[in-house]
Amino acid sequence: MFESIKNLSCLELYFRLICLVFWPIYWYDWIVITIQNYNRILFNMYFIMDTVFIVFLVIKRFVNAKATKWYFGFMLTTSLAYLVSLYSNMIVPRDVTFLYIKIVLCFLMIFSSWKLIKVEENDIGVVGVLSGLLLLVLTYFY
Repeated sequence: MFESIKNLSCLELYFRLICLVFWPIYWYDWIVITIQNYNRILFNMYFIMDTVFIVFLVIKRFVNAKATKWYFGFMLTTSLAYLVSLYSNMIVPRDVTFLYIKIVLCFLMIFSSWKLIKVEENDIGVVGVLSGLLLLVLTYFY
């Protein structure tokens, strides 16, 4: 188990951390009775983490173009979809513009994940497809 973790880059581990941190925050906003101040604090913490990731991802893409375009697109659309989902649920829950942006980003995440599975035969794209579908379902019922 730890041998497979050693082979991953720091950026990949940070991406997995961002994905794992997103779902408890989303659950907190969905289930727990929230106070707007706590929502802002949680969102700001996630925003800082995600912004740092996006900056490092773009820098790595331009400096060292080892990652393929579909993997880069998968990571970028996933992090942006998570960020916009939290923003539209926690900060501006009644803004239709961010609802549409979230839906478009979810479809882009599903598309890039599907291409990652089919073109590059990378199984991590399954996570993106399922995450996008789950976000769309939760958006529908919110």
